[in-house]
Parts: sequence; structure tokens; C-alpha cells
Amino acid sequence: MEEKLSHTIAGVKLSLKRMAIVLLVIVGVASATIIVVNYYSVRMLSGARAYVNGESQYSKAQKDASAHLANYIYLGNDTDYTAFLNNIRVPIGDRKARLALSSTPVDYGAARLGFLQGGNHPEDVNDLIWVFVRFHSLPMFKKAIGIWTDGDAMISDLYRLGLQAREKTASGGLSASEKRALLLAVSDNSAKMTVKEQAFSATLGIIGRSINLYVFLANVLITMVIVISSLLFAGIMIRNLSNSKKKIIEQNNSLQVINAGLDKFVYNVTHDLRSPLASLSGLIDLIDDETDLKQIKAYTLMMKGSLEKQDKFINEMLTFIKSKHIGVSLQLCNLADIVDTVIAQNSYTNGGLEVQFYKELEVTSIESDALKLQVILNNLVSNSVKYSDSKKTERWIKVRTYRSATGAVIEVADNGLGIRQKDQDRIFDKFYMSGENKRSSGIGLYLVKDAVTQLNGKIEVKSEPGVSSTFMVTIPFSPVTFS
Repeated sequence: MEEKLSHTIAGVKLSLKRMAIVLLVIVGVASATIIVVNYYSVRMLSGARAYVNGESQYSKAQKDASAHLANYIYLGNDTDYTAFLNNIRVPIGDRKARLALSSTPVDYGAARLGFLQGGNHPEDVNDLIWVFVRFHSLPMFKKAIGIWTDGDAMISDLYRLGLQAREKTASGGLSASEKRALLLAVSDNSAKMTVKEQAFSATLGIIGRSINLYVFLANVLITMVIVISSLLFAGIMIRNLSNSKKKIIEQNNSLQVINAGLDKFVYNVTHDLRSPLASLSGLIDLIDDETDLKQIKAYTLMMKGSLEKQDKFINEMLTFIKSKHIGVSLQLCNLADIVDTVIAQNSYTNGGLEVQFYKELEVTSIESDALKLQVILNNLVSNSVKYSDSKKTERWIKVRTYRSATGAVIEVADNGLGIRQKDQDRIFDKFYMSGENKRSSGIGLYLVKDAVTQLNGKIEVKSEPGVSSTFMVTIPFSPVTFS
């Protein structure tokens, strides 16, 4: 009897030992899986970030090339043609990289050289290649490659327009009708490229959000396996794996923050690029009616200045995304300089329609985040310009700063089209567009609200349709005084 009981106990112990080994293997495999998933998810997000940065380089170079080619067609300066060639090398380099990666077998050397020519950071090239090779057959990435291919075809068209302009200029000059035809072709090409660039950015955003969702689901599933196995294995394993779970959640939250930062960066760049583009469009309208070469030269310098300021803004946004984890960066900001920069960026928009700017700056410096202040002001002022009332004899925008009982107030007022009462509660929602509005992406005021919230401030709007609109942003007092 005792011998039979002994055999039974031994059998139970052996079964428990085997179960423990199985559970340990499950835990080990699950742990290894989650490490691999997080490694590849981080690399995929890094690759997505690299493609977002590469798209901004591609877009900027294309727009600079178009601007210089337009200047060359109009003025015939060789420096503009040289600048056109230098800028168009960037998207041409990206095209070389795409073709090299699409070839069989893949030409890694040519792809690397192409991405470097495209202005991509050397440390990002490996991720760019890796993402393309691994995921080029997936539907969403295939769609992005298709948009990229269409954009490259338009770049080729722009290059041919440049060669055509060069050949005709060298052979005796361009007639007025030929100049108009070429300028219209360049403008049409640039407009179509903008649509493609926005579509490419939007597709990257969808890919990034999809990666984030799949990573989250994978982490949740694997974590459940680990927890259940650990509960069955032993109490001590529960405590140890609880710490691992905490780390996994922190890693997942970190990935969500990175993805959210990339998403917001795409939205910001896409939206804020429109201000200088609108300014350039206004200047082009002025140039079309201008015969004074000196004035035309002044307009082209303004166009160049607008592009340079936007390039600086994009670089600042990159820095902002990289430093997102540290939150708001408080420093003493020159509010007067920020106001002047925003007004300069938005002075020639709305089809060349003149808008008068007024400034009343009681507060000229403030302890705050300069980049967020610029985002707030640029979006409010650009909206005021965009929705100015062409039927009014005088169109004006007033930027005021003054002290209130709780902080510093930045006020942007205009006598434009106004906002309907029923829309005023929703204009800060993402993608919300009121009425028949076809000129907005529905993201500008959302970004304003987000930046104000991060500064612990508040924003109010008062508007009467057809009369005026006033936006009041209150930034709370800080330990450092402002003046």
C-alpha cells in the first residue's frame, strides 16, 4: 500500500516537474518573443520617422527647385538655374534609391548613394533600406511606393521643363507667351506634387498608427500568456513577471509617445507649409502684373525669405519631436520677434489681396515655450489672412499683447468673414471644417488648442459672421517676470 502511494506521489511530482518545465519554456519563449517584437517595432517606427524626414527633404527641395526655375524662366539668371539643378538633385537621388531597391537583385550600394544624395541622414539610411526591403509588398507600403513613383515622374517632368527653359534661353531667349506657358507648367507641376506629398505623408501616418496598434495588441497578448503561466508556476514568478509587465507597459507607452509625436509632426509640417506656399502664390500673382524688374527682384527675395523661414520652422519642429519626452521647454521668449516673424510669413497670401497688419504689444517678452508660441500665432494669423473678406474696402488684422489678472494675453483680431455661433464650440476639434469651407484641413486650430493646453493656458473666441473674429490666448504667470 505504502509502495503504491509512493509511486503515486512520485508520478505527481514528475508531472508537476514536467508542467513547470513547460511553463518555464512558455515563459521563456514569450519573453523572447516580446523582446523581438519590441526590437522590430522600434526599428519600424525609426524607419517611419526616417521616411517622414526624407519626405520633408524631398518636398522642400522640389519646392525650392520649382521656385528657382520660375525665377530663371522669368529673369534668365544663371544662378537660379544652378540653384534649380542643385535642389532637384535631392528628389532625383531618392528616385535612384527607389529604383535600386525595386531591382532584382537589390542594389544596396546604389540605394545607399541615392538616399545620401536625397539629403537623408547617414544614420537613417540603413533603416530606410531595411523598411523598404522588408515591407515593400505590404498593401499600405506598396501604396506609398506608388505615390512615390508618381511623384518621381513629376520630378522628371520638372527637370525636362528646366532643360527646355535652358535650351530656349540659350538659343535666343523666351518670348512672353513661352514664359507664361513654362511658368504655368511649373506651377501646375508644383501643385500636383503638393497633393502627392500630402498623400505620401498621410499614408505614412496610417502605417505608423497601424504599427502602433499591432504592437499594442501583440504586447497585450504576450503579457497575458506570461501572467497566466507565471500564476501557475509560482508566487515568486508572479512578482518577477509583474516587474517585467511594468517595464513592458512603459516601453509600449514610450512607443505610443514616439508614434504620436511623428503623427503630430506630419500634421504640423503639412499644415504650416501652406502659409509660405500661400505667400508664394500671392507674390506670383503680384509678379504676373509687375513690369518693374527691381520690384520683381524684391518679390523673389521675399519668396526666398519665406522659404528660408519655413525651413527653419521645420528644423525646429524636428527638434521639438526629438525632445518631446522633456515636455514644455520654458525660456525667456522675445514675443515681439515672434510676432514680426509670423506677420512676415503671412504678408503676401490670399491671392495677393492686401491685408493691413497692426501691432499693439504691451508685453514684449514672456517666460514660455517659443516654438509653441510660434505655432499658436502662425495658425491664428494665417487663418485670419485666409478668411479675410474680399468685399470689404479695408481688410485688417490686429495682434495685441497685454497683461490680465491671471497672465499674459495674446490677442489676434480681424474684420474677416467671421465664424457662425454653432461652429464656435467645435472649431478646435481635429479635422472639423465648418459649413462649406473647402480651404481648411481642419487641423490648424486643433494644433493651436493643443499648444495652449501644453502651456497650461486657455483660448477664447468671439466672432460675429460677416463682421469680425477675435481669438484670445491667455498664458499663465510664471516665476520669471515678463515685460
